[in-house]
Amino acid sequence: MFSLKVLVVLLAFVNAVVQASNQVVLTCESSPPEKGDQGPPGPPGHYGAKGQKGDTGSTAELENSISALEDRLKETEEDIAAMAKTISDLQKKGGKCQCMKVIGGKIWHGPGNGYFYYTVQSDMTYDQAKSKCSQLGATVATQGPKSRDVMRILEAQMSVLTTEEYWIGLTDKAGEGRYVWEDGTALQSSQANWKPGEPNNTDNNEDCIGINYLDSLQWNDYLCTHNLYALCERKA
Repeated sequence: MFSLKVLVVLLAFVNAVVQASNQVVLTCESSPPEKGDQGPPGPPGHYGAKGQKGDTGSTAELENSISALEDRLKETEEDIAAMAKTISDLQKKGGKCQCMKVIGGKIWHGPGNGYFYYTVQSDMTYDQAKSKCSQLGATVATQGPKSRDVMRILEAQMSVLTTEEYWIGLTDKAGEGRYVWEDGTALQSSQANWKPGEPNNTDNNEDCIGINYLDSLQWNDYLCTHNLYALCERKA
């Protein structure tokens, strides 16, 4: 039989093996741990940097207004430059430039005959020309075209008169060949400046008169429904 001492040693060895086996089982556990309860939220973080303020629209509107004013200023400067050139050209030619005047935002030219002139640069019939000039507080030009000297000054002041054809206030609506100005006076032979061969009433109803026919600076008879520019005239 085993001695008591051997038995004690054997029991101690078995116990050690069992403990080691339990330790291995505990260490090699592969099952996932159970999730615990969620803790309370932490304190809030710091606020980020403040962003730039958005455009309310007033800045863009102001910029548009400034741009429009700049455009108008540029147009005014161009008009002033044109005036200065016209005056200079007239002085070189010995012309008589009475004055220029802004009326209703438009530049009117004064050749020294007591009237101002403005050209409506848009194609229109004779009746439309009368209406347009009336809206400007004027009439289709009558006094100026009666004088070749006045027209020479105007042609030097207003280059459009030498490049475009335009209505004047003269017709023979009252009777073929009986030309009457819009002021009611009859055309005098000394006033006429017809292009050679005119008037010819080609279409049998050419009752209205325009100037600068074929770039000649002379007169021609047209159908009143023809489209020309309009030379307007008003008292100084």
